[in-house]
Amino acid sequence: MSSIDIQPWILPTGIPFADLKGKDLEECVYWLVEAMGGRDLEWRTGGSGGGAADGGRDLEATFYVSSPDGEMEPQRWWIECKGRKGTLEKEEVVRAVTNALAYENLSNLVIVTNTAFSNPTRDWVKTWQKNHSHPRVRLWDRETLERQLSQHPSVVMRLFSEALSPEGLLRIVQERFWNKLEYVPLRALQTLWDNRETLEIGPLERFALIANEFANSSIAERPWAACSSNHDLLDLICNTFYNLLYINNKTISAGVFRGPILAAFSHVILVAIQKCEPSSLADLIIEICRRSNDIELSDQTVKNILNPVLERLSDEMRQICSADCKRIVFIVDGSLEDMDDIIDRYWRGLNPESFIEEKEYKSAITIESLSQPCNVGYELNEEIKCPLFFVYPSIENISEFFHIIKRVSAFRLSQAKTRHAEEKIWSQFFEKSNKFFNMPRNWKRRL
Repeated sequence: MSSIDIQPWILPTGIPFADLKGKDLEECVYWLVEAMGGRDLEWRTGGSGGGAADGGRDLEATFYVSSPDGEMEPQRWWIECKGRKGTLEKEEVVRAVTNALAYENLSNLVIVTNTAFSNPTRDWVKTWQKNHSHPRVRLWDRETLERQLSQHPSVVMRLFSEALSPEGLLRIVQERFWNKLEYVPLRALQTLWDNRETLEIGPLERFALIANEFANSSIAERPWAACSSNHDLLDLICNTFYNLLYINNKTISAGVFRGPILAAFSHVILVAIQKCEPSSLADLIIEICRRSNDIELSDQTVKNILNPVLERLSDEMRQICSADCKRIVFIVDGSLEDMDDIIDRYWRGLNPESFIEEKEYKSAITIESLSQPCNVGYELNEEIKCPLFFVYPSIENISEFFHIIKRVSAFRLSQAKTRHAEEKIWSQFFEKSNKFFNMPRNWKRRL
């Protein structure tokens, strides 16, 4: 039995089945049939969704099934929706089945209700089916709808987002990202973060969450990679970089903006560098990329798909390190960055204490004062320049590049932790001071 059969993807109380009638029921069934693989859907609702005039059917769809010789054969489905307050009348089912006999090449007739079918109705359909091989009559009641919706949480997300369980929501995040490169809203990410201790988050789900964070804002508020165990982090690296070729080709074919995805890959490397030996991490990533999607890739192909990630990481670290550097001035979009903002963004991306909005950068100018020292501790002079700005990242020097990132990030992270601790002390001091000065005049007598 697959996990989809045992996981509570939806919360039934969150779906208003009692109110699911008319156009609302038809819309629900429309998206459900599409999610099940239906093609060539026609919504026959007389223009307003109040019920169909031609033959009584509300929806028409085609499913393609495999024949014994491997060919795909089309099966025509008609779906009729009957919203009720109580049990659906037997006469409505008899009428729908009788009308369906007038149409040739009809494989399945589905009668859907938001309530239930009576036992006499089901007995009549069984008796009728014994004498008629076509069409196959399917009765979908509330329980059937609930079961089908639990297997297709994307439909629930579209129509009844509040009915999704955290498990179902997590599945939506994974499916939308890896299948369609689509993202979910911040509210969904916060719900998953609040329930992270009870969720089984695999590597593909975790990377989808990270990409969603960057697509919505940044990783600062919910650091999915930084909070993972060493085992989960290694699993994340292996699975995501194994799919780098797939995700690269998909973004190109779909014409999707790659910014959040490159930021996600870059962030995974940055978190891993804090816990791994740089050269070993570099070798691992190169080896995984070479065998991406079970294909032995050439060095040039690996370079084409991996270099944009390395360049993204390099650009981010340059912004971080040059924020308070006297030797390097990094001008972005024609203005000087504020040091506190850049350092805070870096620090809070690795620690979930607050959120700072990310900015989009389009161009940059680097100015180096050769007589100034390096804050990180590199021995620089007029001939030896800053390695972070003058070592171009590529697969040829990825190990050297990772060592640079390790050293710079370790220094800046330590610096940010110190600043954060000092800010916390001052905050506590001012809080106590405010309490003291706000005490009533007779505070001595009360003490």
